[in-house]
Amino acid sequence: MRVLDRLADLVWPRVCAVEGCSRASDRAGRHLCSRCFATLPFHEAGSACSVCGTPIAATVHHAFVCETCQEKPPHYACARSALLYEGPVGPLVHRATWLCEDLVDLLEGAVRAKFAFPEIDVVVPVPLHPNRLRERGYNQSALLAQALAQRLNRRFDDASLIRTLDTEHQARLSGDARQNNLRNAFSVVRPPWVRGRTVLLVDDVMTTGTTLSQCAAPLVKAGAARVWCATLARAVRRSDA
Repeated sequence: MRVLDRLADLVWPRVCAVEGCSRASDRAGRHLCSRCFATLPFHEAGSACSVCGTPIAATVHHAFVCETCQEKPPHYACARSALLYEGPVGPLVHRATWLCEDLVDLLEGAVRAKFAFPEIDVVVPVPLHPNRLRERGYNQSALLAQALAQRLNRRFDDASLIRTLDTEHQARLSGDARQNNLRNAFSVVRPPWVRGRTVLLVDDVMTTGTTLSQCAAPLVKAGAARVWCATLARAVRRSDA
């Protein structure tokens, strides 16, 4: 495949997808040049909450749980992201239909580095309500999750976890309103498919983690051994140790 990609790039050169970069991509079959790829704002594995992954301003040498996770423990076991949602990341995230391979390169790297990925049994995307899916025509999280599952050689399951309520967009809400908006919005319709499994829940962007936690709740209730969450990017919300 890489040979075919290189031949295609010779005939139809790919220009880097990062805004302001006009260089031809030097990564075979990819739309991000190596320089832009290397300078993306990676969510490093330094000091962070051991549960939600929120970066911590101070340096700690022990497992640290942020105040938010202590006060309201999420239903997932841990959440990690590949990038910080800043700089060029926003426009890239919203082009997943044609940047999927580039974005999954990033997501796969994060999963392999930040999780005991051989223990993952099944990869599940955050679902859209059927009404929203009809409007958009695709589920961005499902595109990422399916490609990631193939890379990890794990089962992709977009049928067990469904969205039962067509709720208001989370971006318009804050605080407790996010929790109330998504309460009982998700359901597991095929419990045997997740029971006893380590589930990797995939979404494109993590803001407060409310959506991931509300998705994890029915998975845990259905018998999932644990739910790990992986997102392409996360909003910057720093916590002090």
